[in-house]
Amino acid sequence: MTEPNDEKAIRGLVDAFVDGWNAHDGAACAEPFAADADFTAITGLKARGRDLIARGHNEILSTIYRGTRNSANVQGIRFLRPDVAVVDVIFTLQKENGEPFELRGSSCGMVVTKEGGKWSIAVLRNMIPFERPAAGPLERELKTDTRRAS
Repeated sequence: MTEPNDEKAIRGLVDAFVDGWNAHDGAACAEPFAADADFTAITGLKARGRDLIARGHNEILSTIYRGTRNSANVQGIRFLRPDVAVVDVIFTLQKENGEPFELRGSSCGMVVTKEGGKWSIAVLRNMIPFERPAAGPLERELKTDTRRAS
């Protein structure tokens, strides 16, 4: 059984990542991750471990994403067990002045785990959604009703 504050703690992991991004601080971005977390970037590049995730974010936040702000919209949290949940998040990027950034955002899936009473991100898979014609009626239905996409 999940505790009443579990969902709040999980949303706090997403908030901590975003706060780190907006502070342009890779170590702060990586703080909500487990020490041995797996991270897959939008490019498919894979990194394992909080330290490597921090280094990677320091690099991108000082180069290609310099001057960006990130925001997150948690689309859903599904508890697989009381200590394991899957989290769907939409990240949206913009320039610090509020103008749109060329890459508007990403869709992210996370697996979060609770150990010793503390939640952390164990796996993060980030992707850039793209538009294509719908394959058929089921896909069109799922596209308009994301609650059924399970």
